[in-house]
This record gives sequence, structure tokens and C-alpha cells, in this order.
Amino acid sequence: HMQQHTGQHVLSAAFETVCRARTESFHLGTTSATIDLGRLVTAQDIAAAEDDANRIVWQDREVRVRFVSADEAAALPLRKESERTGMLRLVDVTDYDLSACGGTHVARTGGVGVISVTGWEKFRSGTRVEFRCGVRALTQLREWRDALAATNRALSVSAVELAPAIERLHAEGARVVVSV
Repeated sequence: HMQQHTGQHVLSAAFETVCRARTESFHLGTTSATIDLGRLVTAQDIAAAEDDANRIVWQDREVRVRFVSADEAAALPLRKESERTGMLRLVDVTDYDLSACGGTHVARTGGVGVISVTGWEKFRSGTRVEFRCGVRALTQLREWRDALAATNRALSVSAVELAPAIERLHAEGARVVVSV
């Protein structure tokens, strides 16, 4: 959970830094997490943000927690303004992200392991991005590897030949239905 939550901070900051796309909301699920961005982004935007987020992870930056008053927070460069009053708990990814947050986080970005965007879709007027971090990303990679290997064996093709082989089967199936 800490990998996903810290990964969300870093990926949200990357989308804002690289693409000027603000995170409107996020969800941390049991197998994956999502970020809802306030605008549509392209596949190239997503790849650029993912690359920048992983750069921060692999630099193994410190993740600090500190407490400030709401007045002090108002003078800081928070990624998203807080509507809370009183003392605020801030999570600070050194020189990259500063956010009010009460969740659990790793002590250094290297503890996130890797941030992998696993899909995206148009959502309302923006983009919903699905991602996994660390152990969850490795689990997903293994599932995809096994499914791809089984499909390659079933169709007797390599991974790069898979899409054309499926298109060919689909076209042949359509011809069989039409000729009956």
C-alpha cells in the first residue's frame, strides 16, 4: 500500500510537471490504483510522465513528513491547496512534490520500485490512468508474460507476430461465416 500511495504522489506530480495535467482524484485499490486527470492526455504524454516519475523513483529521493499550520501551508508550493484548517501533515518528496496527506508512504522513493501505467481511458472531460507500483507491477508483468506466452504457443507465433495472427484468424472466421 505504501508503494502505491507514494507512487501516486510521484506520478501525479509527474503529470502536472510534464503535461500540465492536474490530478482531480485518485483511488488506491487492492490490485491497482487510478488517477483521474483534469484533461485528456495522449499516449506520448502518459509515457513522458511515467518516465519522469520513474526517474524520481530511481533517484531514491527522501520522502519526509512534517506538520505545519494551515497559514504556513498557504505560503508553500503545495501541488494541491488544502481546504483543511489547523495543523496539516505534509508529505515532501524532495524537490519534486509537496502535498497535504495523512496516508502511509515509503521513506525513500526507491522503495516504490517502479511505477507502471497499465492502462488509461477517457473519463468525464479528462483521462483516468491506471497504474501499479513495486510488487503489484511485478505481479502484473508476470500475469501478462504468462498470458502472452500461452497465446504465442496456441497460435505458434512470436510476440511481434501476435496481432497480425489474430487479425488473420478474425478475417478467416468472418469469411467462414459469410460463406455458410
